[in-house]
Amino acid sequence: QVFDKTCLCTAMRKFECWTCGATTYRLKDTTKQNEDGSYQLLTAEHVFKDYQFSKDNEIALP
Repeated sequence: QVFDKTCLCTAMRKFECWTCGATTYRLKDTTKQNEDGSYQLLTAEHVFKDYQFSKDNEIALP
C-alpha cells in the first residue's frame, strides 16, 4: 500500500483543478528521445508504477 501518494484524478476532482501542474515534470523526466528526434511512448502502466512506487525522487526510466 502507498499512503503518501494519491490518485491525480481524485485531487483534480476534489479541487476542480484540471491540469497536471507541477507534477508534469515526472513525464518529462521519464521521457526518452530517440535518435531520430521522436519520443518513446511510455505505457500507462510504466507511468503509473513510476508515480505509485517511486521513493526518494527516483525515476524509473524506460
